[in-house]
Amino acid sequence: MDLKGVNSRHSKLLIKYVNFIQGLVYEATELSGAEKFSSFNEVLYNSINYSNTFKEIMKNPKTEREWIYLTPNLMLYSCLGFFAGLKNKHNKHLIESLSEELLAKTVEFLGCTSEILEDIDKEKEVKERIKIIQKQKNGLDD
Repeated sequence: MDLKGVNSRHSKLLIKYVNFIQGLVYEATELSGAEKFSSFNEVLYNSINYSNTFKEIMKNPKTEREWIYLTPNLMLYSCLGFFAGLKNKHNKHLIESLSEELLAKTVEFLGCTSEILEDIDKEKEVKERIKIIQKQKNGLDD
């Protein structure tokens, strides 16, 4: 799976998040057979493709934030929907526990993503200040 991130730090975070989700789904489908796990991987693959395509067709840089949060939202809701389809009286507690784990990890992931975005914003701000200072310096040299 080719996961597109806003930078390498974000890409690594996405990979860890996807691996975590796959681990949860594997645990949830362990007694249901390999075809269930494979079915979810198809859903996950489609979510990633959709997100990657959305990034490629973005024309307005302001929509980048929308794209950044689109990926985990697609994965979260896909996984929760998949869990709902698996849930029965025999695995109810397991599915509920895995769902809680998923929600907690997603909140953590979103917090880390927000930190990455703050760092990017700070870098842009510093670069803009440097440009202004260089323009002012060049203006004085003339």
